[in-house]
Amino acid sequence: MTETMTTTHAGGRPALSLVGAGRAGSALAVALAEAGYRVVAINSRTEAHARELAAVVGARVVTTALAAAEAADVTLLTVPDGAIASVAATIAATGAALTGRTMVHCSARLGPEAAAAARLTGAELGVLHPLQAMSGPGSAVQLRGAYFRVEGPPAVRANLEEIVAALSGHAVSVDAANRDLYHAAAVLAGNAPLALLARATALLEAAGVPRETAHEALARLLEGAAANARRQGAAGALTGPVLRGDEAAVRAHLAALEPYPEARALYALLTQEMERLLDRPAQVQPGSLRVA
Repeated sequence: MTETMTTTHAGGRPALSLVGAGRAGSALAVALAEAGYRVVAINSRTEAHARELAAVVGARVVTTALAAAEAADVTLLTVPDGAIASVAATIAATGAALTGRTMVHCSARLGPEAAAAARLTGAELGVLHPLQAMSGPGSAVQLRGAYFRVEGPPAVRANLEEIVAALSGHAVSVDAANRDLYHAAAVLAGNAPLALLARATALLEAAGVPRETAHEALARLLEGAAANARRQGAAGALTGPVLRGDEAAVRAHLAALEPYPEARALYALLTQEMERLLDRPAQVQPGSLRVA
C-alpha cells in the first residue's frame, strides 16, 4: 500500500517534494519554503535527516520516493548523481501513473535523461542545478540571487524559471555537449579555493599563527577577494606582488616555500595564471619553478 497525499498549491505555485535531505536538498527546501513555496513531503535514506528538514519547512516525512512524487506537483531529486537513475527506476518499477507531475534532478553535469526511467510513469523531467555552495539549511540564504542551470521541455523549463525567479535568481542554459565543461568551471570556482584555503592555513600556522586564527583570517581574506571580484571582475580585483610587478617578493616567496614543495608548485602555477590574467610575460617558467 502506498502513501498518498493530495497536491496543494501556495499562491498558485506548484507544491514541491524532495527525495534527499542532505546538504543540497535541505538548503533548497528551506530557500523555497522561505520564497513562498509549499514543501509537502520529504523522503530521505536517512530518516533523521528527513524529520529534521520536515520540521523546519512544515512538510510530512514519507517513507518512499514514490510517495514523495505522488504528494506534489514537482519532485526535486536532491540525491547524489549516481543515485538519480536508481531512484527514477525504483519509482517507475511500481507502475504508478504520475502524468501531470514533474521530476527534477539537481545534478550539475547530467541531463534530464539521467532519470529517463521515470518517463514510464508519465512524469515530465527536468534539471535545476544551483550554481552555489550548499552546505545545509544555513546556506539557504546563499541561493537568493544565485544562478541556476535549467534544462527541460518548454513547459517544465517555464515552471523551473518561475522557481528561479522566486529566489531572485538567474536561469542559464548550457548545451548538452558542454555540461562537463560547465561542471568543471563550477568546481574550479566553488571547490578549488577551499583546497587553497586549507593549504594557506597550514602555511600560516607554520609561520606561528594559531590554526583557528589562521583559518578565520584567511577565510575573511578570501571573502573580501570574492566580493571585490563580483564588483570589479577578476583582473580588477587582483592585489599583491604580481599586480605590482614585485619580482623580488615572488622570489622570496618561492624560497620560503622550498620546504613545502606541493604548496610551492601551487604558488608557481597560480603566479603564472595571475600574470596571464594581467596579460604579462610569465616571471615563473613553466615546469622549472624557477624565477626568470
